[in-house]
Amino acid sequence: MNTNGSKSRRFLAGAGGVILLLLSACAVKKPPSTTQTMNNALPPTTKIPEQWTAQGTSAAPVETGWLKSFNDPQMEAIVAEALKNNLDLQAAATRVQVAANLVTEVHAQMMPMVGVVGAAQYLGRYNQKKSTGQRKGVFNASSLLGGVSWEVDLWAKIRSQVAAAKQGLAATELDYQWARMSLAAATAKVWYLVTYTLMLEKYAEQNVAIDQQLLDVTVAQFQVGNAEQQQVDFAQAQLAQSQAQLANVSNAHLQVVRALEVLLGRYPAGEIQTASALAALPPPVPAGLPVQLLERRPDVAAAEHNFDAAFHLVQSAKAAQLPSLALTGAGGYLTNEIYQALAFRPWVWTVAGNLLAPIYTGGLLQARVKTADENQKAALALYGQTILQAFDDVEVTLTNERYLKDEAKDAQGALNSIQDALTLGRVKYDVGQTDLSPVLQLENVVLGTEMATTTIQYDLIANRIDLYLALGGPF
Repeated sequence: MNTNGSKSRRFLAGAGGVILLLLSACAVKKPPSTTQTMNNALPPTTKIPEQWTAQGTSAAPVETGWLKSFNDPQMEAIVAEALKNNLDLQAAATRVQVAANLVTEVHAQMMPMVGVVGAAQYLGRYNQKKSTGQRKGVFNASSLLGGVSWEVDLWAKIRSQVAAAKQGLAATELDYQWARMSLAAATAKVWYLVTYTLMLEKYAEQNVAIDQQLLDVTVAQFQVGNAEQQQVDFAQAQLAQSQAQLANVSNAHLQVVRALEVLLGRYPAGEIQTASALAALPPPVPAGLPVQLLERRPDVAAAEHNFDAAFHLVQSAKAAQLPSLALTGAGGYLTNEIYQALAFRPWVWTVAGNLLAPIYTGGLLQARVKTADENQKAALALYGQTILQAFDDVEVTLTNERYLKDEAKDAQGALNSIQDALTLGRVKYDVGQTDLSPVLQLENVVLGTEMATTTIQYDLIANRIDLYLALGGPF
């Protein structure tokens, strides 16, 4: 009977039982729930209302697919191009792969490490002879060993690191999703900004034409004694100002076009052509409930995953202060001069367990625990700040839309009134009751009011896109 083999098997079975018992006794701790984490992150005085405080807000579920609500296929195509070619977004995608590789890297520490080590050498001695008077030859030493090493995760140190890496991967994936949403919103806003600046450029060209005509009329009146030099100078100054404004708006339009081209991954040549008019504002959108925003906004969910990762790293740092156990095993071929002299069989195996208990590390392990604790506090604070910022984004855009709509209504009323005045002025000019100067001045006022109305229209569109993004609805 092979008593040595029987003892070895009993030893391995007993060691395995002890390890399984220890592993089952020390599991990875679960982070707090979303509600508990939120309560811990926000100040005790911060209360989340059941409904949005902005007036006139619908609590119906948030709609998805907001891009199509503008009924603008060209804008949708531009956004799709940006999502495909934007280089910043491509860089964000690589960070997801890095985070995934980190999970694999950390998880590998839980697995046995298997390797092979081989060595060969010759040993020769000078001026040594055998008992027969002959010189001794050359001796050899060689080895070829296969080994296994496994650190037993007694206190869930490595498993906590794996859990932290998985939470980090989830946060990175959500950050990438938020980056896509933000890029889509930014591209749509810049697209309509290009149209808006193009419209301003057309208004500025009309303004220059009107001021030029007004200068011509004033000069003609001056030549017949119906105007003073001061009026001519003022008309010339007004024309120069309009020409400067046209140059400024034209340059701004070109810069916005180039910015859009960079977003799309194109060379900034200033060649993109857009629509000549802004899209109609889509119908009002429901905003859901404030508490639903925590699950819908990717940046908020990412901040929570970052906190959970920091939570697991605290457990890992604390576990590093406890004793660690590593099991090793090896087997293979081993021979040298002494083994040859003793006629030792070259095939060997070994099994060992190494226990390391830190006693004095100069405060290293304690400092790591404190660092992990502080990082967890910072992650919790950032999570709370992200929540508050998300709520603020929604409340501000909801309120902005209400006031912008009121402003647009007033601006349209003013435009209607000044257009009526212009119509009456033209009638008076046609019947000879007045000259052309008052009519041209009214045309300038109408043009300025139209520019203000267009500005409000763009502000409404840009704010609506910001609202879609703030609500976290998929595009």
